[in-house]
Amino acid sequence: MEELLNKVRLFHTIAGMDLLNYWSHILGTIYRDCEKMKPKLLFIFLILSFINSSCRTGGENSQNKNTFISKVKYKSNSSEIDTLWVSQNDTTAFKREDVIITRPCSNPESAVRYDLINPVDSAYYFIYNDKQQLILEGRYSYVYTYPDAATKTGNFYNSKNYYYRKNGNLDLIHYMKDGRNYKSEHFDRKRRLTKIRYFDLKSSDIKKIEIYKKGLLKETRIYTSFDRYYTVKAGL
Repeated sequence: MEELLNKVRLFHTIAGMDLLNYWSHILGTIYRDCEKMKPKLLFIFLILSFINSSCRTGGENSQNKNTFISKVKYKSNSSEIDTLWVSQNDTTAFKREDVIITRPCSNPESAVRYDLINPVDSAYYFIYNDKQQLILEGRYSYVYTYPDAATKTGNFYNSKNYYYRKNGNLDLIHYMKDGRNYKSEHFDRKRRLTKIRYFDLKSSDIKKIEIYKKGLLKETRIYTSFDRYYTVKAGL
């Protein structure tokens, strides 16, 4: 009887070793196959990541195009004016047109022009782009009278235009007065004022430039001609 039990134990030991060797062989084969497939798996992963990113970006762009600002505040008395908040991508407010811009000694460039549809005379507008950034504010006038003449071309003759960096931070604000260049305010990446350029309303030549450091006035350059100026330090 004892001899029979020893034989059974020996059989189990051999069977267990064979089973262990079998599974070691299977796992080794799977590991080697995975090593060979690493480049293919990496390629597939990159393709899937690109598709996912493209779909997400496309959705965001679509959302931007379909999101616009539309608000009206009508004047309640004679001392107020109508105020409108509108978006360029709102087809009920703007007509979009693709144009080609040509400049001397440069290649033609494609651009997009937006024209107001049925603008409200004497109303104050806040206009936003498809990123919901304020790009223009000002009063629209069908007819505008200058000190020496009048024009019947509807436009924003007194306005502020906003320009932004690629990261969305404000870069500069350009002011128009009586339909002419008045001044431009420049900002750094921390949105601090760096300089203000003032223009001659008739010639658009620079009259003076105020230089700022960390948002505080440092000096003023007063121009006596196109390329000549003298400097006045702040606090003097």
